[in-house]
Amino acid sequence: MKRVFLFLFLGMLFTPNLTYAQSTKGMTEAEQLGATAGLALACGAEQRLDDFELIASRILANKTKTLAEEKEQDRIYMETKLQTMRRHKRDPQMTCKEILDRFNKLRIFDSVVYSDGSVKLFDGTLLKPKHALKK
Repeated sequence: MKRVFLFLFLGMLFTPNLTYAQSTKGMTEAEQLGATAGLALACGAEQRLDDFELIASRILANKTKTLAEEKEQDRIYMETKLQTMRRHKRDPQMTCKEILDRFNKLRIFDSVVYSDGSVKLFDGTLLKPKHALKK
């Protein structure tokens, strides 16, 4: 169910043009979230991007068993975000208006992050942290 969620919002963001990630097939969750964040950043969605990144970071962190795994997911996310932002700046395939319209409609924004680090996704799935939160 969680994978369906990611494919839906990335499909909405990248459709009809899949230039940035020829397809979401084969992309890890961290890459999918990073690519979405990279496009939003390239188009100036800083305020809304903060909410997205809070939710995305908890989704990724709550699926890892160790801090080392979490750090690796963060690295993949950040690298993909930067690469996608640069690619869009160099060769935009969609207008920023189109990207921002789609970004702002993502269902991920219907998720809730709790103070203990848990995140409740829009579909009701609750992801609890598997290890102590970073301070």
